[in-house]
Amino acid sequence: MAVTMVGLKRTKTGRWAARKEVPQDVRAAYGKREEKKTWPPELSLGQAKAELAAWLIPIEERISLLRSADTQSPLSLSQRQRRALAGEWYKAQVARFEDSPGAVEDWLLSREEFVPDEDAPERAAEQWKPTAWLIEERDRLLQSKGLTAMPASAVALLQDMGDLWLSLCDLMERRAQGDYGPDPLEDTLPALETAPRKTKAAVSLKQLYEEYAASGASSPRTIAKWRPHVLNFVDYLGHDDATKVTAADVNGWVKALIAKPLAVKTVQDSYLPAVKIILGDAAAQGLIPVNPVIGVKVRGPKPTQTRGKGLTDAEAETILRASLGPHPKRLPEFTALARRWVPWVCAYTGARVNEITQLRAMDIREEEGVWIIHITPDAGSVKTRKARKVPIHSHLIEQGFHKLGRAGDETPLFYDPALARGGSKTATQASKMGERLAKWVRSLGIEGVQPNHGWRHRFKTVARSVRMDPEARDAIQGHAPKTEGEAYGEWPLDALRAEVEKMPAQLL
Repeated sequence: MAVTMVGLKRTKTGRWAARKEVPQDVRAAYGKREEKKTWPPELSLGQAKAELAAWLIPIEERISLLRSADTQSPLSLSQRQRRALAGEWYKAQVARFEDSPGAVEDWLLSREEFVPDEDAPERAAEQWKPTAWLIEERDRLLQSKGLTAMPASAVALLQDMGDLWLSLCDLMERRAQGDYGPDPLEDTLPALETAPRKTKAAVSLKQLYEEYAASGASSPRTIAKWRPHVLNFVDYLGHDDATKVTAADVNGWVKALIAKPLAVKTVQDSYLPAVKIILGDAAAQGLIPVNPVIGVKVRGPKPTQTRGKGLTDAEAETILRASLGPHPKRLPEFTALARRWVPWVCAYTGARVNEITQLRAMDIREEEGVWIIHITPDAGSVKTRKARKVPIHSHLIEQGFHKLGRAGDETPLFYDPALARGGSKTATQASKMGERLAKWVRSLGIEGVQPNHGWRHRFKTVARSVRMDPEARDAIQGHAPKTEGEAYGEWPLDALRAEVEKMPAQLL
């Protein structure tokens, strides 16, 4: 399933840039293959995203209108059908003006707008001119019936409506003079009998999600996390048809989630993207006219933050001292090993806990004279899907961490591989070990901070305090480069080791 995503990038000059490819089905009518836009480099990421969203809205609306105009094949209307359509419009105008027709002079002026030649003996087609107002009325009439007329039929319908408008002028002149006798024209107008309005086939939201899941665009873990959110949306709607979803539906769902209550960040970063991406796919494929999630805002109370997100010095010391043991004798070997080493490695690398709990013996090795940890998707889930090599701090080497490495050995270090056979691809033994570590940390009295993720925030804090190179600390933690220029090249391992060694030795 080919879907064009719209994302922000930095140009070589530092400006924010985005491009939107116009879908193939409306490209000819749109007149362009793509739209491009840049914004000043001094904008923050959040500001740039807001500008991107504002820029996309009118583009998506235009695409939606072009698709709406093509939701049904143009019809060739018969004379009877044209007269019936124009007749319905005529009757509506009669109902609109009949009770208060105004002055006779007003209707005489209205007639002159259509028939500039007052001496014309009859109202022939070439003797009245269609006004912009009447053209709009015709287009509105067709739209209200869900119809698209062939060009010749559209012109002929306009002719019928013009003729009936002149008849309306005659009738309203009589009404303005107090004559409310029968309208001789009404009984001559045929009933409307056109082809029924075409409706689009239902498009399953669940099926859209499974197609997205199968595309490999997101990690198995993200797919598993988002699937319940899509099902929650379907339950809220009471149906599974993407063609029926409106912006009001999405807004109502978001408000219901906030009222549960769920945190604004949870809804904005997890629930809403799951639905937005599949409806965006449906819009890109022309299955629905526009993504109804575009422009939806998540509003709710801001969370109260009473402390920083990183572990404090005292908390880090508590965890690291506890990791040295002694550990309960009944504790499984792999759990004891994880308690011993994972906190220390996270302290010196700022890695995600699960990136460490999934390490294999072969991922600890010496390259170019530098001992490294190889964090790779080959071992398990990596958020960025990119492998990175992180030099091992000398204090870890002093403790003997590097001795866990064994060349060519794919055996996991921190969980029993026998338990992983036939297991879930998302609820892996590595992630389960991470959960067990988090529970253990909480048992040490660490509260008010995420026990695992707190190491990542702490690493950034300490790295800043020792003036670690900003590019280096991002490379160590696996954070995306800030600019396109920073993404060029690689960090030499000896240079990166020098930056890692700026981290002070823990507990000394």
